[in-house]
Amino acid sequence: MADSNTRTAAWLLAVITFLIVYGSLYPFRFATLDGAGPFELLQRLSFARTTRSDVAANVLLYLPLGASLAWLLATRLGGLLAVIAATAIGALLSLSVEFVQLYETRRVASLTDLSCNAIGAAAGAFIALAVASTHRRLRASPLSSVLRHPVATAILLSWAGYRLAPFTPVFDPGKWAAAFAPLAGDGWWSPAAILPHALAWLVLIFACDRLATGRARRLAAAAMLVVLVGRVLFTGMLLEPAEISGMALALAASALVLGLPVERIASLLAAALVVLIAIQGLAPFDFQLAQDQFALVPFGESLTHYRATNLPDMFLRCFRYGALVWLLARSGLSVFPATMLGAGVVFSVELLQTWLPGQTADVTDPLLAIAAGGLIAVFERDGGRQ
Repeated sequence: MADSNTRTAAWLLAVITFLIVYGSLYPFRFATLDGAGPFELLQRLSFARTTRSDVAANVLLYLPLGASLAWLLATRLGGLLAVIAATAIGALLSLSVEFVQLYETRRVASLTDLSCNAIGAAAGAFIALAVASTHRRLRASPLSSVLRHPVATAILLSWAGYRLAPFTPVFDPGKWAAAFAPLAGDGWWSPAAILPHALAWLVLIFACDRLATGRARRLAAAAMLVVLVGRVLFTGMLLEPAEISGMALALAASALVLGLPVERIASLLAAALVVLIAIQGLAPFDFQLAQDQFALVPFGESLTHYRATNLPDMFLRCFRYGALVWLLARSGLSVFPATMLGAGVVFSVELLQTWLPGQTADVTDPLLAIAAGGLIAVFERDGGRQ
């Protein structure tokens, strides 16, 4: 088991490092800088001003890196040295990326990012070791299901991230009061707006049943409350009548849904999610005769824009495709066919988008579905079935 955990940590570390480097240097348009040498370029790094959302993004980016490093190094170095080593390696990787960004025309290199990345790596290492050191006690606590079913937890957190990113609180009572203004509107009864929220929360209630069997609706209600409070307290967010209606509809329908066999619930929710992905991906179904290009560079569109503005979209993608593959796995399929089926559905939608004007079709979403299958295979060896 230890060797298996080590291999898992090593694979995760490799994937996380690749994603950090790829995301930080894309689109790889490098240029020379007046013949300046490496030491002269390093002196150009300074503590640039940044936003709270960018600070959060930089810290969160290196959290999984620090966790994976601590997971790998703790047995060899001990807890304290593992944290120090993980922080140092994270800082060194960040310094290397910031240095290369000096040659990348669309990136801004700064010591502020380096500091946030190092803090993220240190925090990730501390969190990983704290969870490991309390693992035995957590087995008897309500948090034990989070460790046993990390994929279901990730699905729940992905939706919360979609609704709350970029996680920037604002201490303004006027803004808090203004967040309630949309509730006086007429958006309470729009099926097109309500049903996506209701379906998402039915999936989340099903995930909560995996985390807390018999207490799924209470856990889901607590998650709903967190989302609603966050949309009041976080900047740029308002309460949406359709979201609240969708939550209420999901809670009302959950009594009937949870009474079905697990495989039946998963199959029905997966089918509904496929329909939703197809409708939202292909609307308004205004197909053209000429086919546009299918982009083979993953995350290309997202990485050419400001990172924080793309966080909600990325969280939504992770939720949809992770939930789709997880539901297919829980419907009775083994992980590999569930992954291939989910990725195939997503790829088909992306391919059809090449005939839709204004749509950008690329390989990102199918890759996210495949990545979700890989995580299920690693972390839930039973394929998500009970």
